[in-house]
Amino acid sequence: MIVTALRLTARRCLSTTTPALSGALKAAAAAKQGHQAVVESWNVNCNGATDYLVGPRPEQWWTGKPPVYGVCPGVDEDNVIRALAQPNLATVTRQQLRDYFDNTWTMTEVLFEGLQTEEPFYRPPYHNLRHPKIFYYAHPASVYVNKFRVAGLISAPINEYYEHIFETGVDEMLWDDLSKNDMLWPTVEEVRQYRQEVYDMIVDAIENHPAFDTISQLEASPFWALVMGTEHEKIHLETSSVLMRELPLSLLRRPDNFPPLHPSHQSAPAPNVLVKEGEHYPENEFLPVDAGLVTLGKPRDFPSYGWDNEYGEKQMHVKSFHATKYLISNGEFLEFVKSGGYLDESVWEPEGWKWRCFRNVKWPTFWVSTGPAGLHQYRLRAIFEEIDMPWDWPVNVNLHEAKAFANWRSRKAGLTGENKYRLMTEAEHHRIRDQSMTQTSLGVDRDPSMVADGRAMPEQFGMNLNLAYGSESPVDGLKPASSGFHDVFGNVWQWHEDHMSALPGFRVHPYYNDFTLPCFDGEHNLILGGSYMSCGDEASMFARFHFRPHFFQHSGFRLVEPNRHEPQLVTSCMDNQGPFVGQNPFRSSNKDETERKYAADEVVRQYIHLHYGSGDELPAEARAYPTRRALDIGCNVGGVAFALAERFPEVLGYDINSNAIETAQEIQETGSLQSYVREEGDIKMHFTATPSHQSSRVSFKHGDALCLPPDLGNFDAVVVANVLDRLSSPGSLLGRLGGARGLVKPGGLLFVSSPFSWMERYTPKDLWLGGRETFDGEVSSIDTLHASLNDNFELLEVMDMPFMLREHARKFEYVKAYATVWRHRV
Repeated sequence: MIVTALRLTARRCLSTTTPALSGALKAAAAAKQGHQAVVESWNVNCNGATDYLVGPRPEQWWTGKPPVYGVCPGVDEDNVIRALAQPNLATVTRQQLRDYFDNTWTMTEVLFEGLQTEEPFYRPPYHNLRHPKIFYYAHPASVYVNKFRVAGLISAPINEYYEHIFETGVDEMLWDDLSKNDMLWPTVEEVRQYRQEVYDMIVDAIENHPAFDTISQLEASPFWALVMGTEHEKIHLETSSVLMRELPLSLLRRPDNFPPLHPSHQSAPAPNVLVKEGEHYPENEFLPVDAGLVTLGKPRDFPSYGWDNEYGEKQMHVKSFHATKYLISNGEFLEFVKSGGYLDESVWEPEGWKWRCFRNVKWPTFWVSTGPAGLHQYRLRAIFEEIDMPWDWPVNVNLHEAKAFANWRSRKAGLTGENKYRLMTEAEHHRIRDQSMTQTSLGVDRDPSMVADGRAMPEQFGMNLNLAYGSESPVDGLKPASSGFHDVFGNVWQWHEDHMSALPGFRVHPYYNDFTLPCFDGEHNLILGGSYMSCGDEASMFARFHFRPHFFQHSGFRLVEPNRHEPQLVTSCMDNQGPFVGQNPFRSSNKDETERKYAADEVVRQYIHLHYGSGDELPAEARAYPTRRALDIGCNVGGVAFALAERFPEVLGYDINSNAIETAQEIQETGSLQSYVREEGDIKMHFTATPSHQSSRVSFKHGDALCLPPDLGNFDAVVVANVLDRLSSPGSLLGRLGGARGLVKPGGLLFVSSPFSWMERYTPKDLWLGGRETFDGEVSSIDTLHASLNDNFELLEVMDMPFMLREHARKFEYVKAYATVWRHRV
C-alpha cells in the first residue's frame, strides 16, 4: 500500500546513518556541545551552597534595584513592593520604561527570596506537571534575550545554552502527563549571575539604543520586545507564586518586601467553629443582567501592550441572564464538600471525574484538613503561610471542580438540561463590567490597569489587582462595579465556558509567533478578570488568558443562570473560522457534539487503515545500522513510530490529536485493533491493525509539536511527516530541529515530508512557508523549507511520496507529498 511506501522509505533513509558513537564518546560530545545532562534524581542539583539562601537575602541577591523606598519604583514607605500602572506607550519616556522594567524585575526577585535553601529551587511540584522553580527564576531573563535578538536590539546571545534550556515552559496536555524533572540544572548562583548580565544588557538598551528615541509605531517598533519581556515576566510572577503555594511550608519564608495578607484573615474563625452563611460568608444572590450587544477585542491603536489574542473585534448579542453577585466563596463551596460532592461521580464531567480519581482529591487543593475527614475542619494555605480559613474569601479551584459545583447546585435547584447553572461566558463577563469600561471617550482611563498602581487599586476601583494585597480578599470586601457585581476584576481569575480562540482580525506578532497559536485547540478555557497577583497586562480589561481544565491558578468562578426562554450556550469560540490546532475543535451552532465525534472517529479509522492496512515487509537494505533514539512528530495512530521501533531501541511519538494517541496506545497495549473502512454506504471492510514486534520500544505522548519540552534531549532520527501544513507556526518547529541544541543529534537524520496544503484555519497566512505572494514576488514552500534547514543540515535526498486516504471503495484522497532527507552537520 502507498502509505507503507512512506513508512518504508522513511525507514530506509533513516537506516543509512553512520554507526552510532560509543557511549563514552557520545557523553564527551554532549558535554563539549553543552547538551543538558540527565541525572537520576532532582536532588543531585543540590550541592550544599545554601548559606545566602536562608533568611533575608544579602545585597548580592539583588541583580537589579533592591526593594527599598526611594530606590526601586513601586516600593512604598514600608519597603513593600507593588506593581506600577501600565505605561501609556504613546507618550512613554525612557525613564518610565526603565521604572516599569525595574519594578517588574525586582518583584520577581522579591518573590523568589521566599525560597529557603537550594531545595525549593530544584524540587519538582508534587504533580510533576511543571518545571522546578530554578527554571522560572531564569526563564523570564532568557526570554528577554531571545526577543531582543529577534527584534534586532542585540545581535548575539548572552549564554546560548541557558537561552535554550530556559526558553520554553511546559503546557502539560493531561493531568497525568508526568514530567520526570530529572535534568541537571545550573546552580542558583550561576543563574543569579546570568540574571545580572541580562539586567545590565536591558538597562543599557533602554538608556542608549536608538530604537527608544521615538516610540510611535507601537507593535512594529523594536521597543515592543521590551514591554513584551516585562509582561511575560509578570505572567510568570503569578504562575511562580502558584507553584510556591504548592511547596512545603518548611521550604518557604514570607519575604519582608512582599505585600501583606488582606487584613480580614485576622478575624477568620478557628477550624472547630461551625461555619454559618450570613455570619462567616455572605449569602450569594443572583442578580439580573439585561440583554445587550458587546464588542470583544482590543483596538490596535490602544496605547498599552497587548498579547496577540487580545486584538481583533467580534460583536456578540448577549441574551438576558442572572449571575451570582459575588464569586463563589470558600463557605459556599464547603457545602459542596460536606455533601460528598467530591465523591459523587454524577455531578462531574467525565474528564473531571478521571482527574478527581487520579488525584484522589476530596476538597480544594489549597484547603488543609486539620482533623478527621468527616469533621470538615479546614485551614487555608496561602503562598507563604497557613492561616485560619477565611470563609468569605473566594474558593480557588480548577475548571473541573467549578463545573462539578455548578452541576451539584443545579441538581439541588431542580434544574436540568440547558437550564442548569453553568459558568460565565466571555460575552456575559463584558455585560457585568463597570459602565466606564465601555466609554471610549475616556481614552486610556477606561482601563484601570493604566491608571492605578497596586496601592491605589482597591480604593480607586474596588479591585484586588497589581499586588494590592498578598492574598485574596473577601468576596464582598471591595466596592462593586456599576452593574452591582463584586470582583468583576481582581481577587481571583474566573473560569469561563469559552475555549481560547482567535478574534476576527487576529494576527501573530513576529517576536512571539507561538504565544497563543498552539492553544487554539479546544483544550484551553478562558480565564478573565485577573487575580491579586495579576499585574500589568494581566490586570487589563483587555486581558484574555487561558489554561487547561486541570490547571491551578489563583482562580475561582461565579455561577450563571441562563435565560429560561433561550438557554442555549453561545460562546466566543462558537463557529470560529480559525486558525486552530487540528480539526476544528470549537463549538458549532450547526453541528452537535455527537456528529462531530462521529466525524472525528471516521477520520481516525481512515488513518488506521492508512498506517496498518498493508502487510508489506521491510526491505533488507533498511536493516543496515543500529541506532538509538527516534522521534516521530505528528505520529497520528502510530504506524511510523512502530515501524521505527524495528531499528531504534527507543522511539517517541508525539501528536496533538488525543483520539489518535489513544488509538496508538490501544494498539500497543492489546497487540491488535479491529477496525474497518467503508466499502459502500453501511457496508464495511474489516481489517486488523497490528504493531511491529518491537512495539514495547515506543512511547506515545499527547503533545503539541510547537510545545515540545526542552528536556527531550536529541535524537538519532526525527520524522516530521505531513504535519507542517497543519501547524499554527511551522517555522517554529523547523527552527527547533537543528543547531547545537536541536532535536536532531549532530550526524543524525531528519525526514520531512509535506504536501503543503496550506489553510488559514490551521496556519495564519503570513506564517505559511509558501504558497503566497509578497511585495518581493511569489514565495515557494520548497524554497522556504530548504532555506530553513540549509544552515544546519546537509540535503541527502529529495523525492515525491504519494499516498491515499480511503473514504470508501470508490473514493480516495490522493496526496503527493514533497519528501526530503537531511543529515545534521556535525
